[in-house]
Amino acid sequence: MKKLDQNLVILGCIIVFLNSLMLRWPIYSLLSLILLPLLAPTLTKQTGKNYFAKLFYIVILLFLWLPFSALSFSLERLNQVALSLSLSAWIFTYRQLILGIGLMLFLVLYYLALRSFLGIVPYFTTSASFKETLKQSFSKTKHHIWHYAKYIILGGISLLLVDLLGLWATTLVTTPRVAVIYAVSFWTLKQVLVLSLVFWSIKSELPTRIAVVLPAKWKKWGAGVLVLLALGFQVNLAHKALNVDPGTLPLVISHRGVDGKNGVQNTLPALNKTKHTAKPAYVELDIQETADRRFVVSHDEDLRKLAHKNLVIADNSLEQLTQVKLKENGHVAYVASFDSYLKQAQKLKQPLLVELKVNQGTGEKFSAYFCELYGRKLGKKDAVHSMDLNAINELKQRVPKMQAGYILPFNLFSLAENKADFYSLEYKTATKSFIKTAHANGKKVYLWTVNSPQQALMAWVLGADGVITDEPSKVEKSLADHSSKTYLKANLKLYLKGMI
Repeated sequence: MKKLDQNLVILGCIIVFLNSLMLRWPIYSLLSLILLPLLAPTLTKQTGKNYFAKLFYIVILLFLWLPFSALSFSLERLNQVALSLSLSAWIFTYRQLILGIGLMLFLVLYYLALRSFLGIVPYFTTSASFKETLKQSFSKTKHHIWHYAKYIILGGISLLLVDLLGLWATTLVTTPRVAVIYAVSFWTLKQVLVLSLVFWSIKSELPTRIAVVLPAKWKKWGAGVLVLLALGFQVNLAHKALNVDPGTLPLVISHRGVDGKNGVQNTLPALNKTKHTAKPAYVELDIQETADRRFVVSHDEDLRKLAHKNLVIADNSLEQLTQVKLKENGHVAYVASFDSYLKQAQKLKQPLLVELKVNQGTGEKFSAYFCELYGRKLGKKDAVHSMDLNAINELKQRVPKMQAGYILPFNLFSLAENKADFYSLEYKTATKSFIKTAHANGKKVYLWTVNSPQQALMAWVLGADGVITDEPSKVEKSLADHSSKTYLKANLKLYLKGMI
């Protein structure tokens, strides 16, 4: 093997080891990033280089492959960081604006990273300064950005195909031992592919030799030891994640009171049918405040979608609204007042999960007013939830025994202490660590909107306490039919995706 190849293998083994360390202990992701520039002079002869310049180039290299490699980045990592409630609420409120700005910022930074990355090799292997290498990189990529971007894009596509093939092949796994072997093998393959793609994308800039200053023993045994340690960490991680008790099945909650297409959402006829066909643990519904400070059952602030009329709920009285016909899936029903819906649910002995819609049409002291009207009317098994955390905190303060939950449209960070009894979380961003943390804090987690058997199985594997679904009968049956083998395969698939 040529000296260049030997040194590249050593550098690759170090990167694999550090990545494995990051996955085992998330705090090391930051420490490793800080220490990598200090390690560079030990591995090369460039001892007089600026620390921040080295850090800049290392971050550039990691950033370029971040969307594809997922080497140390997943929701599980972000779930280790707790945000203040005020900051979390602000992010949730302005999520669309933040997402748009974040996407634009990402594209700009990615473009600048592509223009800068050709300076990495010259900076670490020659005596050129940071300013010189950066200027040289911008000059080489000028009018040729696609030539260099194609390596990243093609590499990303190849990694995506490997991911899809690897996830499909999980259906062949039948025992926990095989699952652990499969998970570690898949991780190893991804490491080799990503490192190969990184070196491939910069190979035209590589000098004839890369000087790696290490003791002779390291060159002979060090790389092997690092790889064995990295594999050991991965075996430990996979064994803990894949050898778990399936636990209890999640509760099935009817979303907007329907079972498939059996009626108009949030109406009395649909409630009656769903109770008899699906027998859900809860019926979830949405309530809006009217102009005369009463409540009707409706998800939207207006009736344009279901009544095909430009009627804003906050601008009309309860009497006016309950005369409006709604049409959906071939069914017809009238707008229901919350009083009539609650009365019928109690007659059917059907527990409710009431979503409080706090919006521009909501009157002052909304939570206090709701508690005054319904604090005693709601049954012991009923619960409320809302995207407005202030409303939930006030509800718990006024009626401590009321079960109240915080609705999260997505999950990125761990939440600080709050008064909510449970979280209602959009299932696509759910992770096992978030649910474990919630359980450790005495809070349940319901996932929405879970409409397929595959999604229901995912919720079960993640440890969710309940699923909010438009198809309660179908989901209930699919959960009851799942075996321990299907649970293992789903568990393995989520592990490979970085969700557990």
